[in-house]
Amino acid sequence: MPAFLHRPGQLLAVLVLVLQPSGSLEVQCPVPDITHGQLKPAQNFTYGSTATLKCDAGYVPVGGTTAVRCLSSGRWHPRVPACTLGHCPYPPAVDHADRNPQREFPVGTIVTYFCRSGYTLLPEVSPITTCLKNFTWSVIPKLCQKVQCPSPAIQHGREITPRKAEYTFGHQAEFQCEPGYVLRGSQRVQCWSDGTWRPPVPYCDSVCGPPPKVTNGQHSGSRKEQFPYGLEVKYSCAEGLSLIGDDSIYCTSDDGVTLAWSGPAPECRVVRCPKPAVERGRMTPQRFTFPYGAAVRFSCDEGFMLHGDAESRCLADGAWHPPLPTCQPVLCPQPQVANGKLKSPSDTKMWYQPNATVTFECLDGYHFSDDGDVSLDGSRTATCLPDGNWTPLPKCKKEGDADVCEEINHIKTVFECGVPIAEVKTLLEIQKLFLEIKKLKVELEGLDE
Repeated sequence: MPAFLHRPGQLLAVLVLVLQPSGSLEVQCPVPDITHGQLKPAQNFTYGSTATLKCDAGYVPVGGTTAVRCLSSGRWHPRVPACTLGHCPYPPAVDHADRNPQREFPVGTIVTYFCRSGYTLLPEVSPITTCLKNFTWSVIPKLCQKVQCPSPAIQHGREITPRKAEYTFGHQAEFQCEPGYVLRGSQRVQCWSDGTWRPPVPYCDSVCGPPPKVTNGQHSGSRKEQFPYGLEVKYSCAEGLSLIGDDSIYCTSDDGVTLAWSGPAPECRVVRCPKPAVERGRMTPQRFTFPYGAAVRFSCDEGFMLHGDAESRCLADGAWHPPLPTCQPVLCPQPQVANGKLKSPSDTKMWYQPNATVTFECLDGYHFSDDGDVSLDGSRTATCLPDGNWTPLPKCKKEGDADVCEEINHIKTVFECGVPIAEVKTLLEIQKLFLEIKKLKVELEGLDE
């Protein structure tokens, strides 16, 4: 076989000579292999015969050529055509819908529609169409319907714009509340493309009636027409008058439904308390007028103590509450010394003035526990201080017991510090021996006498 017949990838025209019964030779063209198509009729491709290209469904001839003729050279003319994937025209327009920008639509292309702003897909309707093999689009039903918002009716109010059977995208509504109610929110709303009202539909909230009036005074709500829940109204009095009661009231609710004012109106009247005077005392702050609500504090001069409350306030009855205090001299209570007494019985009193001095002496068998400020006759003194306390009082102890008491206190202190029990026993034995020595010493001193 000639080598040129083995060249791969090349379409070669082969001249076929057919011997006829008459002995003459007849030229025949080859049967072409056409992807996605074939020539009709599919036989007797001899010189001078013609054939028509038939493409598979969804395919079309390249260049639009469909008829070919077999030449005497054994070639087809025009050259054997090919089949290529066909295209659909632009997808059909759908009311109130758009698609992605695309210019070519080969067979099998799927196009998805989406609704324009203010419209929404009909339920259970597919928004896609497909380019079919017959170069047409699959049927597209009605896809989009106009967005609707719920009816904007409100309680205790009404729509002042004409009501509609349906509220679709772009529609607006305005509202007004009944007397005794105030509008909470925006007076005008609009239906948006997502089926919601923007701003949200308002509501009508109940309000309080006009606030109570005050004689010889006024309140901050005099220019208001509505008094909604939570509103505060402040009161003030004419010059020279005092406001008795709460200076403000609120529109509130005890049961969560009915609205009412939190209290009655205050009073406006003249209230003046007398100038407070506390003998041997001082007042702060220093002032010269004492109207209702004025508060002052008191303190006493040195050597005097405050009896009563340190602060007083002028109340509506024109009196000071609590009552004004008094300043009483500071006194020291009668001093008491264990195992001791006042040297002069005439000095015995229940209370002593500041700077008063008393003299003590110990009972028989006792002496002062330290040297301190002891006079020649063995007495001790104490002085009443301006704060009502005595200078340190003396202490009397039993004669001869000082060392023993000190040892006992030492043992007690050691024991409380957590010394091991074995060491405590040793200390107690030492203490016992110490006491016996002391006892023997006293007995020996008695024998010497």
